Amino acid sequence: METEKQYVYTSLKDLKLKYFPEIVEIGLGDQEPKQQIQTLDLLKRCCEKEKSERRTAQIAARVKSAKFRQIQSVEQYDFNHSKMTQRIKNTYLVVHNNIEKDNLPKAIFVGNPGVGKTHLARALGYSSCQKGLSVLFLTAAEMANQLLQAQKLAQLEKEIARLKKPQVLIIDELGYVDFDVQGSQLFFQVISARHDAGLGLVVTTNLNFSQFNQIFANEAVATVVVDRMVNEAEIFYMEGESYRKHQREMKAQKKE
Repeated sequence: METEKQYVYTSLKDLKLKYFPEIVEIGLGDQEPKQQIQTLDLLKRCCEKEKSERRTAQIAARVKSAKFRQIQSVEQYDFNHSKMTQRIKNTYLVVHNNIEKDNLPKAIFVGNPGVGKTHLARALGYSSCQKGLSVLFLTAAEMANQLLQAQKLAQLEKEIARLKKPQVLIIDELGYVDFDVQGSQLFFQVISARHDAGLGLVVTTNLNFSQFNQIFANEAVATVVVDRMVNEAEIFYMEGESYRKHQREMKAQKKE
């Protein structure tokens, strides 16, 4: 019975119900041993339910705050789709399954449109939310526009702090929009600040790193951006058949 009592008291403290243990102790003192066991069992189930519901609500809040647009998990991804996805499966799952506060995900997905880069990036973000981490998902174009707008409104420092705040930042579709000199410098500031803070960064791009000089203002900025992005990151080169086409075919088969 002492084990059950300790579990209940620890759970009440974890739930920040500071004065409950004192009240429970008084109540148990007025009961017979059999009643005490029943009371502790009830309290244990109440604590477990409260913990479960709070965790579910916290995950939902983090997912909403992440602004994924669409929730995509690793369970929904078919790694048997092609030789390419079979090849990256084990390495990807190591990154995905070992996400922790002290081991934030750092990954770059490089490849043609439609091969599943965004799905796998979102899955890392969704798993991070489940692990209690803060996440933000946005496209490279959105990030550039928000930074430039903040600079015009003299709120640049605030915007960079906002982009540095989440433990995991997911930048989607890097390579579809060119950055001017200002945009390139601001993008680098965010990447550099997060790199120096040891924060998580997940990027999807349709360009090889050698082509980054095509979207950033000059070779120098492109080089330092790549340097910060790839440091300690797992790089997934994704080519081959369209994963979107595969998804459509799978859906069609299910309807038949």
